[in-house]
Order: sequence, then structure tokens, then C-alpha cells
Amino acid sequence: MTPRPPTTLRSSLRFQYLFLMKWRPLGARAFRAVECGDAAALPDLIRRIAETRTADAHPRWVRDLMRRLEVMVLVPAADVLHDPGLLDRAVALSLEAVTDTPTRWESEVFDRALLADCLLQRFEKRGDRADVDEAITHQRRAAELCRAWLAAPRGHWRASLRQWWRVQWYPDEGQVWPPLNRTICFSVLLGLGDALHTRFEFLRTYDDLQRAVEASDGAEALSRTFRWAASPWAGNYKQERGSILSQLGALLTFRFELLHDPTDIIRAVSLLEDADRLTPRRARGGRSVARYRVHALTTRGLRLQSLDDFTKAEAVLRRRTPHDPAWRPQVEILTGRAAISESSDGLGEAVHILEAAVSQGGADVHEALIWLASTLRQWALHAASVADSLAGARDETGAGSSAETGAQGASWTRPDVSDTVVAAQQEAAVLWRRSSDAWRRAALLETAPAWRRLHAASRWRSQVTEPREAADASSLAVRLLPLAAWRGLDRISQEEVLQTTDFDLASGAAADQLDLHDADHALELLELGRGVLWSQTLDVRTDLQQLRQESPRLAERLTRLRVLLEESRDPAVRAERAGLRPPV
Repeated sequence: MTPRPPTTLRSSLRFQYLFLMKWRPLGARAFRAVECGDAAALPDLIRRIAETRTADAHPRWVRDLMRRLEVMVLVPAADVLHDPGLLDRAVALSLEAVTDTPTRWESEVFDRALLADCLLQRFEKRGDRADVDEAITHQRRAAELCRAWLAAPRGHWRASLRQWWRVQWYPDEGQVWPPLNRTICFSVLLGLGDALHTRFEFLRTYDDLQRAVEASDGAEALSRTFRWAASPWAGNYKQERGSILSQLGALLTFRFELLHDPTDIIRAVSLLEDADRLTPRRARGGRSVARYRVHALTTRGLRLQSLDDFTKAEAVLRRRTPHDPAWRPQVEILTGRAAISESSDGLGEAVHILEAAVSQGGADVHEALIWLASTLRQWALHAASVADSLAGARDETGAGSSAETGAQGASWTRPDVSDTVVAAQQEAAVLWRRSSDAWRRAALLETAPAWRRLHAASRWRSQVTEPREAADASSLAVRLLPLAAWRGLDRISQEEVLQTTDFDLASGAAADQLDLHDADHALELLELGRGVLWSQTLDVRTDLQQLRQESPRLAERLTRLRVLLEESRDPAVRAERAGLRPPV
């Protein structure tokens, strides 16, 4: 006979006490082993948790709790044990929990949020877009349930207490789970914003950015309604609020970079300052807070041409990560300060940091390559401008074009210039060639997102002069256009992707092929580059007469989808509907 949870108050408290005394130490030891990186003890602890979960002698509510405990242990254990299969096992168990539990708000909210977290962790390791899409689907459903619970009317406190007890213990279904509360809703909204933020960084979709800001704004507003926040029993409230402020500040900084609204960057800097104050120094999210705040300060510093912001960013990085700072905040500070002061101070150190990051590999190797190429280009242009100044060959009107020409090495064999000028020009040529090589490597990296590869390929083409290499670069950029502006993006995002290049890729690629006397390839690239959106439109305009005869309902559904895909082709209308201004 399967034991059942007790139904009376006294026996339930005793039952809960026995459960905590018997099984909670097992979970505590597992989490302690994960935090300490104890790879020797973790397999045995995971095995014991799995045995408890699968034991038929335990009631269903115990097995469900142990399943959640096992998932929460498996996700961090995958990094400790270097076993990616543990993530697959955690996803499978979480999916089983979502499909197996009764239709209760409390269980469904937590199980879906836990499954979304597992999928996001696997996406960060493997980069499979299906994982992040599925994570957003489950996180959005959990957020809908939380919003419905927040909007529901509240009864008398006695009725609320009875409801709490009824939903905590399910004697009729063998289920136990705590009820929803504002803290759980806050965590779910925070998770939804994080999932949308992750997909935005991967695909650069405006809708994801706007929805991530809305979800994070909702979580931030909800966190201000906690009456117990200022009490001694607030627990980790300050750290959790610091997390949401950090995430919201990062999203507002991204939106400022795309839409250039000064109110976004002003609010982002303020929010991240509060997040830095609320987050403990050695907290798990301390590095993220430092990275986001440094990025916001350097962004505002470049916009206002203020060195004070870079000094603040350097102080934040030194305080948060004194021993092992991440490469990106360091490079942002060094390159931004050099750009404002119009010098090369710090660019050599930045290049050294970036080369070390590229050599280490990892998921962000493509981003490191792009930063390396940009930094080398900045350094080459400065070296060329210094050479022009020394040679007296630069005037106020032609400073930029002269510097770039000098960096490309078009002409620097002048007999009347000094050895210093020749050395500076040769240094600029070497740096320019290294920058072009870094752009080429970034464009050819197949594991990177298509929009990043397109950006790198267009930059590679703009920096090379050799005909064959120029043709290869422009050809690659044109072939990446349909991948970067794929149909899954909204129209504004598609047009933004197609407008990010420095010149008309299609006509430029055709001209490069004509220089090589390859007219057929030139015509092919010209048609491919100039008909990206038009070809997508034609793909959905096939004749449906035969389909209507075979299946009228399916034809009607396809017609509705056509309308949705082709609705509001005007970017201003789509921007207004998404709550955004069209890009300028």
C-alpha cells in the first residue's frame, strides 16, 4: 500500500519535519559538493537521489520533490564533472515533470521555469536555437500564470491560510508544493527577461529586446511591492533585486545602442549603479553586474566624450574582479579611452588581452575576434595619422581618408621622409593587415551567428585591396545575407541587418567578380543580394487553388499565415506596433 501524506495540521507538520530530517541533508551535501567542485563525491550523491526518486516505496509527492532536487543538482554538476550528458538528463527529467504533474498553478509554474533554465544552460553550451526557443515558450507560459495570479482578487487572511494549506498538501493526488507568492512570480519574470535577452544576443530581434525590457520592468516593479523587503528577514532580497536591476540596465543599454534614445542610457547607468550597491562583493552575479555596468559607463563615456565615465568603469572592474577580470570590460575601457584621447595608449595591452581570449577558444571566440579586428584597425588608423602628421602630408580636410590610405599601404616609399615616418607607416600597414586577417577569421567561423559573420565579412571587404581576396570577401558577405535576414526575424530586424553594411554589397560583389572577368558569378551575386526580401515574399505567394480543393481548412490557415507574414510592410507601422521607433 502506497503511503499518503497526512491531512491534519499536527500530523502534517510532523511528516514535513521527518522529510526534512531524512532527505534534506542529502540535497544539502549535493549542493555543497557542487559549490566546492567535489567531483569525487558528486556521482554517488546523484545516484542516491536518483534511487530515492525511482523507489516505489516512497509516495508520489516524495518522488516528485526528489526529481526536482535531482534536476537542480544535475545542471551545475555538468560543469563540475565535464559531462554534457547530465544536461540532457536534466532536460528529460524536467520535461517529464511538466507533462506528468497535475494541472496546478504552483507545480506548473515551477516545473516550466526549471525546464526553461535547463534548456538555457544547454543552449549556452551547444548553441542550438531550438533550445532557447523552447525555453522562452515554457518561461512565457509560467509568466502568464504568474500574471494571472497577481491579478486575481485576494480574500480574507483566514481563507488565504486555508488555501495555502490546501495547495501545499494534495492528499487526493499525492502532491506537495508551496503556493505561489510574489517572490516566485518575481523569479519567473526575471527568468523570462533573461531568456529573451539570451535570444536577442543570438538573433538581434527587436521584438525579443522589447519583450525582455517589458518582462524585466514588470519584475522590477513587482520587487518594489515586497513589504518585508526592509525587514531583518528579507534574506536574499537585496541580491535578487540587484539581479533584476542589472538585467534591466543591460537591456536598456542594448536598446540605446540600437535606437539612440538618451533616456535609456541615463536610466541604465542609474539602475546598474543601484545593482552594484545591492549585490554583495562575492555574490555569484557580481561579475555580470561589473560587466554590464562597465559597458553602460563606457557607452555613455563615448557618447559624451567623458573620461570620467572610464575612470568609474575602471574602479568598478578593479573592485569587483581584482584577480581575474573578464576580457571584454578591460578592452572596452582601454579602447574607449584611447578613442577619446586620440592616442594609442592601451591599445597594445588590449590586443594582447584579445589574442589570449582568442587562443583560449570558447563560446565567445567570435566576439573576441571581432573586437581584435576593430582594435587593430583603430591602432592602424592612429599609426597612419601619426605618420601623416610627421610627414606633413595631412591637412584638416583630408585627415580621415589620408590616414586610411596610409594604413592600407598604398604609397609610403617617399625618399624625403624620415626613418621615423617610414617605421610608423610600416607599422600601420602591418596592423591593417592583421586587422583584415582577424575580420576574415571571424567571417569564416561557421559556429557564429549569421548576422555577426555578415558584419565581419563586410568589414573584411572594406579593408582589402587585392582583387581575389576582395572578391572572396564580398561573395561571402552576399551569401550570408539570406541567412542573417531570415524569415524568422520581424521586418524591422531584417531591414536593420541589410542596412548594417558599409556599402551596397550586391553591386560591390558584382564589380569584384567583373574585375576577375567572371560575369556569370557577378550576375548571380547581384540577383541574390538585391532580392533577399523579395524572394521571401514570392515564396508565400504560390497558387492555393489545388490545395483549396483538397483541404479547404488547411488552405484557409495558410492564407491567414500569409496575411500575418505580409502585414504592415511599412517599418514605421511595425515599429509602432512593437513599441519601438524605426532605426535611423
